[in-house]
Amino acid sequence: MRRPVARPFPSESAAARVNGPSLGVTDKRHPEVLARARVLVRALIAGGRSEARPSGPVSLDDESVALASTEGITPWLGAAVAQGRIAVPSRHREQLVWEHQMCLAANVVRARTGAQFAERCREAGIAAAWLKGMAMVQGILPPGERSMIDVDVLVPASRWGQACQLASRVIGDEVVVAGRPYTAAHDYVRAFTSSAGVTLEVHRYVCESSLFGIDHEGPDGLFARARPGQGGISVLDEGDLFLTFAAHAAKHTFELPLRSFLDGIVLLRRGRLNMATLQARARGWRMETALQLWLRALAVLAPGAFEAPNLPGASPLAGLVWSRTREASAWQRFLRLGWIVDGPGDWVRHVASRVLLRARDAVSPT
Repeated sequence: MRRPVARPFPSESAAARVNGPSLGVTDKRHPEVLARARVLVRALIAGGRSEARPSGPVSLDDESVALASTEGITPWLGAAVAQGRIAVPSRHREQLVWEHQMCLAANVVRARTGAQFAERCREAGIAAAWLKGMAMVQGILPPGERSMIDVDVLVPASRWGQACQLASRVIGDEVVVAGRPYTAAHDYVRAFTSSAGVTLEVHRYVCESSLFGIDHEGPDGLFARARPGQGGISVLDEGDLFLTFAAHAAKHTFELPLRSFLDGIVLLRRGRLNMATLQARARGWRMETALQLWLRALAVLAPGAFEAPNLPGASPLAGLVWSRTREASAWQRFLRLGWIVDGPGDWVRHVASRVLLRARDAVSPT
């Protein structure tokens, strides 16, 4: 087969390597984008991979392919095209299948890098668990379908410093955001890039510890329920994984690439989540509102695709959550978080902690 022109889709370009999509899930200013996103979701998840389609493959137009590229799901779309489950205009077919193949190859390299880090952690007696995209390719989604920018690994907060030292030796140079030296060393995650171009993020918390009260190391926490996985890195309980997705989405005020929402939809459709247990756990972790909004967002994107729980009505002010935030200033994002956290005290604590970090950054040597 002739190799496609080496022109990456926007979702894989350097300019798009941020958590900022074109999709605002319930943004009423762009109903046509939401409608097209629903078509994409329905095409990708409906019918399963093995079920025959008597009416033939689902057909998508140029605009749907363009949205898929913006939202980071061209590999998933390419896999469906290769399997004959989805039809696209012929000019896109070869490139989409190529994206699927390249995603598979890239994720093999990412898994190998993660396994090298895990081996050193195991030797040092440090537990490690996959987060986000790499968690999804541990038996939930095929690795050739789930694109990602980096590899996220969770380690116990008590061993975070040692784990980061191991990552620096095994992986490579640390990635530090300019102007934030103190935050990089004292927040919740540090990133390291290998010579193969793989960025590994070492988390001590799922997200900012001031935002929610997620139990990581307790007797009923994330590590306690995780199961051993390949490469020496644990796999989170599916319910816990679903809650980490909710926390990650809330942190970004629910403006993420469509692939992130698809993670949640896939887990819901597997039918293994006990919603009563999740709601109780979210209440204990001070993220009950975030879970409710996460479920509401998934129901908006995939109406009828799963049995949505009976959710209480949202405050009218919660509509601010759904407005565009990619270009918003820090104080605007902080205000929107006020309708995502469970109470005003949680919001005050989070804002104060972020302000203090920025103040330390301002006086710390670069």
